[in-house]
Amino acid sequence: MPYALFEDDAKLSQEFPTEEDAWQHADEAGLVDVVDGKTVLEDGYTIQQCSTEEHTGKPIAVPPVVDAESKG
Repeated sequence: MPYALFEDDAKLSQEFPTEEDAWQHADEAGLVDVVDGKTVLEDGYTIQQCSTEEHTGKPIAVPPVVDAESKG
């Protein structure tokens, strides 16, 4: 069964063949942090198994990098 990225119960991404692929997508989208040595998703996001019939998700756009110096 494939995996996808969810926010609360809303499917946000396309299906991925493995959980690892879904995690990699979340990481590329900037939604993965390391807290106390554990890799976790940002609050509200989860990786869940999904049905291939639920193909309603859209790829997550990677947010732009914010440079601390430009925040002035």
